[in-house]
Amino acid sequence: MFMTTKPDLHSSNNNTGPAPGPNGYTITEDAEAIHTPVTGPVTPETTKRGGVDLTQGHLLKGIAILSWPIVTGAVLNWIMGGADTKMVSSLGPEAIAAVGQSQGIIFTIMAIIFAIATGTQVLVARYTGARQPDRVAEVTRQTIIISIIVGILMVPLGLVLARPSLASLGVDGQVLHFGTQYMQAFFWGSIGLIINFMVAAALQGAGDTLTPLYTLVWMNALHIASGYVMIFGVGPVPAMGVAGAAWAVVLSRGIAALYMIWVVTSGRYAITVPLGHSWRIDWPIWGKMFYIGMPSSLQGLTRNVAYLMLAAILNHTVAGTYAISGHTVAGQWGALGIFIGLAMMTAAMTAVGQNMGANNDHRAEKSCWQVVHISTISSVILGGLCIVFGHPLVRFFTDDPQAMYWGWWALLFLSASLPFATVSMAFSGGLRGAGDTMSPLWATIICTLGIGPLLAWLLALKFGMGPIGAWIGLAVSMVAQAIVTGGIFQTGKWKRIHI
Repeated sequence: MFMTTKPDLHSSNNNTGPAPGPNGYTITEDAEAIHTPVTGPVTPETTKRGGVDLTQGHLLKGIAILSWPIVTGAVLNWIMGGADTKMVSSLGPEAIAAVGQSQGIIFTIMAIIFAIATGTQVLVARYTGARQPDRVAEVTRQTIIISIIVGILMVPLGLVLARPSLASLGVDGQVLHFGTQYMQAFFWGSIGLIINFMVAAALQGAGDTLTPLYTLVWMNALHIASGYVMIFGVGPVPAMGVAGAAWAVVLSRGIAALYMIWVVTSGRYAITVPLGHSWRIDWPIWGKMFYIGMPSSLQGLTRNVAYLMLAAILNHTVAGTYAISGHTVAGQWGALGIFIGLAMMTAAMTAVGQNMGANNDHRAEKSCWQVVHISTISSVILGGLCIVFGHPLVRFFTDDPQAMYWGWWALLFLSASLPFATVSMAFSGGLRGAGDTMSPLWATIICTLGIGPLLAWLLALKFGMGPIGAWIGLAVSMVAQAIVTGGIFQTGKWKRIHI
């Protein structure tokens, strides 16, 4: 139902040539090489510093070695976001609401990044599994080129769209003022942010999850320190308020971007991109990256549009700004689970991608189920703790009575639905790693963009349930998406996709 391919065209017994991808698009360059079974011992070139080979050995151990740095990095990102929210919360509930809604719009505008990142990671994982380091290097080189171009284009786009995009959600007054300042400052750091994201995706596809983690540690430390200085003003640095949190992103990501480029050009890590080679655009590789990644980008865009629709619904309830503030606060704790889910999705993409590149679909399927089990256990424990300790967790970020009240309700529904969200992410990662990025997209469109906002609108505004009705709609959409993506993965059609 969710695959646009014809099964006979993807059959492994079809010897008429390379099989088309999920949209009927055939990628012929290196198709045989990508699907050539890997035999013999792993050479030193394929196990450079930081690389994890998931095509052989104990699978669960390999996934654990691959994923713990990703999960740790996710926790660090959550700490960074929590520190920002904690510092900004001292400026009042309007400031919290401004940051929450601004971030939703920012990641909607920057959805193109997810296309490049997903395409990069899947291709790098495939070429790593097929033992083709030259192709890995070229994909990474093209990723850096795209990152710079897209980053430059994002700056004027973000500056122009900041205020009208917030106003379109019904934001006004001080929240609109704070949000505009935050967004305009943030987009000045687009290039650094995108390069960091893209190079990290390439390294993770090659099995090197430690280098992005080490980079994240000092980058986040710099972010938090500079954020404090810029938000409140220290010494000669003036107090910038909400905008200071965004300028901290610009500073920390800009410095880290230069470091990440050095990492992949130094020859010391899992990926080596020689500086002396041509840095011209390779259109076939761009085509592959966007072909694989664009559905994932649209999936991310769909999720963010759904979030903005939820924010608009909350804005139109009686609780208004307080509901948004409470949702943002609850989202900081819920984001810990979501970040972990995204980390496990990355692990599933790499594990499935490497094993499909090594022509071992049985091991690819097993690896995805391992990630699903890990995601389920961790999210059930985390969600349960958030429910039990809901009141003090919300109080940590705000002492405003109304924001606390709505924050507790939001955290309750987010925590209860968290296991379904992370399971959906794990299955989506497995499907993406195999090259099927269309099925997760359709699942997201139907569940997250269709069922969720419609049910939230009906319950919150038409049936008068207010913010609680909106959060019920969000929870139901997460449950539905977990069921749909799990069912798609179970069909096994992804095993017959050639890219």
